[in-house]
Amino acid sequence: MSFNFIKQKFMHKIITAVVYMLLIVACSNNEATKEAADLSLTGDTIVVGEKSSVSDHIITQKSQLQDFSAEFRTIGTIRPVSGKFAEIAPPFAGRIVKSHIRLGQKLTAGSPVFELVSTELYEATKAYFAAQSENELAQRKYSRQKELAANGVAAQRDLEQAQSEAIISSNEFEQAKATLNIFNIDASSLQMGQPLKVVSPISGEVVKCNITIGSYAKEDSEPLAVVADLSRVWVTALVKENYFGAIKNGDSVKVYTNNNPQKAISGTIYYIGEMLEEETRSLEVIIECNNADRELKLGMFCDVHFISSPKKAIILPSTAIMQEQDNDYVLIEETKGKYVRRKVESESISFDKVLITKGLGEGEKVVISGGIYLNN
Repeated sequence: MSFNFIKQKFMHKIITAVVYMLLIVACSNNEATKEAADLSLTGDTIVVGEKSSVSDHIITQKSQLQDFSAEFRTIGTIRPVSGKFAEIAPPFAGRIVKSHIRLGQKLTAGSPVFELVSTELYEATKAYFAAQSENELAQRKYSRQKELAANGVAAQRDLEQAQSEAIISSNEFEQAKATLNIFNIDASSLQMGQPLKVVSPISGEVVKCNITIGSYAKEDSEPLAVVADLSRVWVTALVKENYFGAIKNGDSVKVYTNNNPQKAISGTIYYIGEMLEEETRSLEVIIECNNADRELKLGMFCDVHFISSPKKAIILPSTAIMQEQDNDYVLIEETKGKYVRRKVESESISFDKVLITKGLGEGEKVVISGGIYLNN
């Protein structure tokens, strides 16, 4: 068999294949042209011919209101409840002479934490007793001058001077008491040379203790003890602005931790912030959680699952949403073969579901599948 014969046979097969492919393309184009001819578009209205095969691809569903609870997740941080966390530091410089606490100890408000002695405390105590003595003396002198004046044996000038001294000494005594109050010292039990008992301002548990007896503490030193009531804690989370309308105070929240990711810890939205963080476009939301089991530790990160209160809403398959530039729209079947494009606003709530927030009413027939054929 000659080489030319083989070459001619091979070329014949190629030509036959090309002709066959062209016939297929021509048939497909004819079919597409036929389908396109069965569609007419006027503004946002699409009409499908009675005999068009496009109708075989169209599936519609009536829009219905149904109960819906928005759910979304974000990251939160555990922090103490405001007013339930106290950092206790010395009110002035002094030497620690006694400790009353240990880690994990339960305290009530007013319980002693540690004691210290200080020259500042000594001077404040000395000033208090001096002011007290001067005030008592001035008040007695003023009382005598009033009695003498009443009997006509005291000059008016002496009475006025005694009154002025009594007022001044009274003010100085009140100032000395106010100074002690700043240091949380009970003046009624004050004695010269006694150490100062620093007490806890809240009830709670000792979660930090850095007290060393005999050490010298400055008034600007780090807190020597921390007392916290951790039976309830706050979880702070940042919520994106597109979810603002889905949450409100009192809504239920589920919190999950890395150490026990299968266990849901219940919480309630306590506060929704009013100041938007411009960089993240988020609001701070505070959730209050019961922490009786102590599973939530301060500073811990957690997964926060928001679940809004149920409301009526229209939910459609995501295949119902068509897009054009930045707009979403659906196709409404007004009558058999007649469809109208309707602009809507929607939110994705799952992989295959969308929530219609605007543009669609209840009872309308919406194309949920095959809309691509009407677009073409």
